[in-house]
Amino acid sequence: MSTLNPIQRACLRTIAYYDIFDYPLTQDEIVRWCYPEEAAEVQAEDVDQAIAALLAMKKIEQKGAWYFLPGRSAIVATRALRTVSNAPKWRRAETAARWIEMVPHVKFVGVVNTLATDNARPESDIDFFIITSPEHLWSARAMVTGLVSLLGYRRHGKKITNRICLSFYVTERAMDFSTLRLSDDDHYLHFWLTQIVPLLDEQTFEKFRAANAWIKDKIPHGWSDDWRERLIPSDPGRRAIRRFFELFFATPVGGMVELQLRQQQLNKMEKNEASKAKLGTTEVVINDDMLKFHEADRRAQYNELFEERLEALGL
Repeated sequence: MSTLNPIQRACLRTIAYYDIFDYPLTQDEIVRWCYPEEAAEVQAEDVDQAIAALLAMKKIEQKGAWYFLPGRSAIVATRALRTVSNAPKWRRAETAARWIEMVPHVKFVGVVNTLATDNARPESDIDFFIITSPEHLWSARAMVTGLVSLLGYRRHGKKITNRICLSFYVTERAMDFSTLRLSDDDHYLHFWLTQIVPLLDEQTFEKFRAANAWIKDKIPHGWSDDWRERLIPSDPGRRAIRRFFELFFATPVGGMVELQLRQQQLNKMEKNEASKAKLGTTEVVINDDMLKFHEADRRAQYNELFEERLEALGL
């Protein structure tokens, strides 16, 4: 039986989760992502005391500003190297987002997965998460795909490194992700939600966070206040082009084009016999409010790895 108190357990759980990804944490990051077993108030001073106790008990180790599980000091260098190698990925992501600002009815573009925490491998791609206006999901996806392809940035086939993966779109009607959880203990999704880094935001990210306010019961301080740091300033020229296309899609002809683009994309998706779309799982979702193409969704694997670490730590 563990003799750790609830905050000590929460801090150790947090460090153990990020260990899956070779990602040591600073003290501020442990406060931010502190992961208690039950909904609870978590104060920074309590975390400070918990970290000191865990170090004294040799439950964790420290190197410089980083904390990690015993024997895992090598991941400090791993994180540092990945931060440096991720710089070109961020530049490409920002360039693509600037172009996407011209696309009508795109309300939000964010970076997700490993790059969101500056922990992508050099050979990794760049994952975008996009929110659109209702009724315009299909035209937005078609135009985003076209633009990113013209830039030569889109991931496809074996072209992966530093390419942009466009596999997750939702409309403003589908922003509550509690429906996507594998279970109440979908650890990966809980952390994923708090790690999104906005690049473009049409006053939508706050709505998204409000729709997922339930995450505060899982990760009380997960929503960082510095999420605006990478936001790209709006450009009047790009906004004018966007407005022109939005006026077009508001016409009857534009409505017909939207329906045609919808049918063309659905026809293409139906031809993919290997897709998990027909299984009715949350890995691949295809409807008018969500397009989620995570054929290799690894959430279950990551959740299992986390549980294994908890068991090894006596948690």
